[in-house]
Amino acid sequence: MNLIKELKDRGIINNVTDEKKLQEAIDNKLGVYIGFDPSFRSLHLGNYIMIHLLNLFAKAGLPTYAVLGGATGRIGDPSGKKAERSLLDLKVLDANIEAVSKQLKTLANVKEVVNNYDIYKNISLFTFLRNVGKLINVNYLLEKDIIKTRLESGISFAEFSYNLIQGYDFVWLYNYKGVAIQCGGSDQWGNITTGLEMIRKVNGDKAKAVGLTINLLTKSDGTKFGKSEKGAIYLDPTITSPYEMYQFILNQADEDLNKMFNFFSDLSTDDIKTLLAKHNENKGARLGQKTLAQEIITKIHGKDAYDQCLKISDALFYGKFDQLTLSELDICAKQFNLFKINQEMNLVDFLIENKIIQSKRVFRELLQAKTLLVNNIVVDKEDFKLTNKLTYFDKYTIIRKGKKNYFMLTWK
Repeated sequence: MNLIKELKDRGIINNVTDEKKLQEAIDNKLGVYIGFDPSFRSLHLGNYIMIHLLNLFAKAGLPTYAVLGGATGRIGDPSGKKAERSLLDLKVLDANIEAVSKQLKTLANVKEVVNNYDIYKNISLFTFLRNVGKLINVNYLLEKDIIKTRLESGISFAEFSYNLIQGYDFVWLYNYKGVAIQCGGSDQWGNITTGLEMIRKVNGDKAKAVGLTINLLTKSDGTKFGKSEKGAIYLDPTITSPYEMYQFILNQADEDLNKMFNFFSDLSTDDIKTLLAKHNENKGARLGQKTLAQEIITKIHGKDAYDQCLKISDALFYGKFDQLTLSELDICAKQFNLFKINQEMNLVDFLIENKIIQSKRVFRELLQAKTLLVNNIVVDKEDFKLTNKLTYFDKYTIIRKGKKNYFMLTWK
């Protein structure tokens, strides 16, 4: 596999510091690394692009490393930020590192996950200033976009020094782990080139180190991929359920599918073209979205989780709630308008009180049409009562009005 051509064909590469050196590093199976920010206890779907990139390098036979910012996370990366970051509590940061490290070891085919705090914890301030601070001129840093764009609003010395620390990460990995390639998002160009400049000064002009940045994955509306109306789509299933991720992917626009397949999928570029041609023959069937959802969910959460997504989706479409487990119903509860109820009451009163219907006349029309159901039981009496005996797992009651309008009740 010609990895550089593959990445270019997929539209992933944004910039390379030296393509000849990159090819030589790939040919000689030198190490590659990507840094991950532990500012939260889980990575999100946008981060999975970088995990997939590491896996592509691993597939090509290169040793891969993920670096977690135990040191840099204590400061905060100024890249792309208009104002100073709030510092994380150190206990929270350590917990985040532990959680994200487990995700990386599970999802990324990496030789090692390195916490960059371990690089610096035994280096004194004076040693750092003497050995690292001397490598880079302040004028060089001031020309960096990540610094220049913050000078007007102000930047602390802590965030100003971030560039030095991340740069030295590359020096350390190059000298002690045989890592010659650093990859990052397009906003990391300044940090990556600082590391290369340090390596040049420490190891000479013939150093084999090279930097590569990838394009930002944006949707057709110009927004970043990986965020829903509720926020980021996290890889931790306790924060974002596999079904929520499944629905998010299923709802992506047709015009974004080509880019998403190229960034996320193991399908070849030719197979992607064939699949999307078939998708375009009947866009309503959403073949592209379903195929992408299957691949991503299975990779991140496993086949059982994907099968559960199909089961929940089937229940929502066909009303087969009696086939769901309690945990699956808990997932469904996030998709509906959820109402709390603590006492028996007439169904009609509940519906009117919660503005689900406007009047008793509408209620009678629903009865006559037989389109009002409670836990899949067709309501045919005006005095039908909601009771906690009519529940799934003594917890949920589900009302269906018409074909697709579901309302979920939880009993206190």
